[in-house]
Amino acid sequence: MPDLNRTKKIIYALAGLAILAVLFYLAYRYFAPKLLPTPATQGGVTGRLPGFFGTGELGAKPAPEELKPGESLAVSPEQKLSRITDFPVVSPSFSKDEKKVLYYKKAGGDLFSSDLDGKNQEKISNITIVGLIGALWSPLRDRTAVFYLDQETLKGFLHIGTSSVATLPPDIKSFSWSPDGKSLAYTLFKDDRLNLVIADASGRNQKTVFSTPLREAALSWITGEKIAFATAPSGLAEGFIFTFSRSSGAFQRIAGPFFGLTSLWSPDGSRVLTASTDAAGKNLELLVRDSSGKNLLSLGARTLPQKCAWNTSTEIYCAIPQAIAPNALWPDDYLRGEINTLDRLARLDLEKKEFTEVFAEGTFDVSDLRLSKDGNHLIFVDRRDGTLWSLKIR
Repeated sequence: MPDLNRTKKIIYALAGLAILAVLFYLAYRYFAPKLLPTPATQGGVTGRLPGFFGTGELGAKPAPEELKPGESLAVSPEQKLSRITDFPVVSPSFSKDEKKVLYYKKAGGDLFSSDLDGKNQEKISNITIVGLIGALWSPLRDRTAVFYLDQETLKGFLHIGTSSVATLPPDIKSFSWSPDGKSLAYTLFKDDRLNLVIADASGRNQKTVFSTPLREAALSWITGEKIAFATAPSGLAEGFIFTFSRSSGAFQRIAGPFFGLTSLWSPDGSRVLTASTDAAGKNLELLVRDSSGKNLLSLGARTLPQKCAWNTSTEIYCAIPQAIAPNALWPDDYLRGEINTLDRLARLDLEKKEFTEVFAEGTFDVSDLRLSKDGNHLIFVDRRDGTLWSLKIR
């Protein structure tokens, strides 16, 4: 008869090896770098699309992530990438003369400035802001609307200059500056309606000018005459974009119903970049529309308007994910911070209908993209760690 004890020992040993193999595999999946799937093919815009090409091997150059604040990396003869901070920031902007970069430190809310290459970092305001969420810069770049959470209440104030403050009403639903920076608008939910309030740039002389049954909508003051309302985006719900005319009082739908609808208006309000999905939050599609909502151009690049910046009404810079996670719900999962992307920066010329790759180094998840008026510099936040970067593009 077979040796039962020996047989049992062999079975136990094999079972133990199998368990170890499973544990090893799970440990590897947990600790190994999270790799994006093989990049899916990006379609083209209507017209010519040369596609995306890498910028070459880095060779002996350091990886961008290894740079310290104030250090730069020559990406090409024309381009230079600079690291500005090694700590998370909120709401970066160029200064009024565009010779500096301004940003809030997420922890504590101190306001800093630095040169465009990250050198000469200086604290210019030390107002403590606990629970800082974000700040919206006036087009004149002389003040911000700062928002923070006080327990469960959203509060805000105007940060004027470096030290003056003016309190805003609590529980503001959305906020926007006028294009000339001389006025501001915000919404408050009262009596089961969303009320639009307009005030001067110091928050005084408030006047309720409109109300709507919409419970929630993001404001964009797109021209002196028109203010846009965009409903909250979700890949599982249909969204809309409306415009309100200050002179006539007309409230007009210009886009929707579209699932996953997000948007970004051009500086002159003549065009709007929109993204939408199918009813399952998949198949992200990027479009350019005119101010009436008419589709002008379908873009093959799959990204969100929140990862783009208009230069002019015919030129856009976008961070385009090299791959789209197949099981992700767009834009929900991304906006909630549950997934990250690995991006390339590209320039879109709407007149020529072509993309040109601008930058493809590092492992950045680009957010808060800002472009200088001369078109020579970009600043962005790496959403993976909240650090601030600058790219000289020409």
